[in-house]
Amino acid sequence: MESKGGAGQSVRKHLMAVGIKDWEDITRSKLYEFCDTIRESVAPGTARTVCANLKSLFNRYRDEVDFPNGWEKIIAMKGDTSRATYLTPDELKQLEGVRTKNKHERIVLVESLIEAYTGARVSDVMTFTNENFKDGYLTYTSLKTKVTATVPVSEKTMEWIRYAQEHREDEPTLKCRNEIIRRIAKRAGINEKVKTRRGGEEKTTEKWEVLTSHCFRRSTATNLANAGATLTDIRFTMGHTSESMSSRYIVGSRPTLSQKAM
Repeated sequence: MESKGGAGQSVRKHLMAVGIKDWEDITRSKLYEFCDTIRESVAPGTARTVCANLKSLFNRYRDEVDFPNGWEKIIAMKGDTSRATYLTPDELKQLEGVRTKNKHERIVLVESLIEAYTGARVSDVMTFTNENFKDGYLTYTSLKTKVTATVPVSEKTMEWIRYAQEHREDEPTLKCRNEIIRRIAKRAGINEKVKTRRGGEEKTTEKWEVLTSHCFRRSTATNLANAGATLTDIRFTMGHTSESMSSRYIVGSRPTLSQKAM
């Protein structure tokens, strides 16, 4: 399957995560799995961009490849999005204390906590080394946005980063990562009732059931906002290119008003 450029490489990475390595691997069920994986792994805007790039790729080869019926509707990414979810500081503490059962669970838990306490994308977390530390701060340049972020980190977070650096061979696939996150969160008792929307219907479920890797970065922004950090602070902490991007990561926040305004 040919794909060129940065957009094409991104599409190919996500296709391979669900077992689509060549044209003959494309089926309706695989495309549904692709969309579920994308939806659970990245921000909604990024998910739509990846699917738009996939649609462009398919249209380029539609005269040469027999794609499954209804493929355009499947990758349209409409209607089946879950409500944004984040983890509170208390819930993150619950995760810190959970017991992992194997090497895959341990590396996923460690990298997820690093995401939550630094605001870094997991793709950036996977590149951290001791050279990123100086005087209690972590400094890195985001692979995606090319923005440099400097974040204060605790000794515990630094220990997690060292562990992740030494055990990168234990990292599971993108699809397995989200399954593991939910399994660990259920064991930790992350069972607050939350509302989600799937298949056009709203339902109530326990929080662990809807957690994904992306929820941990959303937790960084939301917890910082709830603690009184400004959008500018959050932007540079998370390596965003704009404050409007940072605002989209904040879940259920209320505007901070002066006493007079209140």
